[in-house]
Amino acid sequence: MIREKILSILSDICGTDEIMRNPDLELFKSGWLDSFGIIELFVAIHEQLDIEVAPTEMEREEWETANKIITYLELRRFS
Repeated sequence: MIREKILSILSDICGTDEIMRNPDLELFKSGWLDSFGIIELFVAIHEQLDIEVAPTEMEREEWETANKIITYLELRRFS
């Protein structure tokens, strides 16, 4: 469930389906995600998955790719 939601959210925020095809794409380096997009992501995660994430609790490296975001949220949700 988290995987599908995150891929969908990121595709909407970034405006591309490339993330669904390549969930290891580096979102910041490729220019798909910026500081405004990350805030949109946090809000969408809270609204759609009921997981609250504060920007101060994570390192940017943990959020470089869709797969890293999914792993982070799955570990957080089930810990």
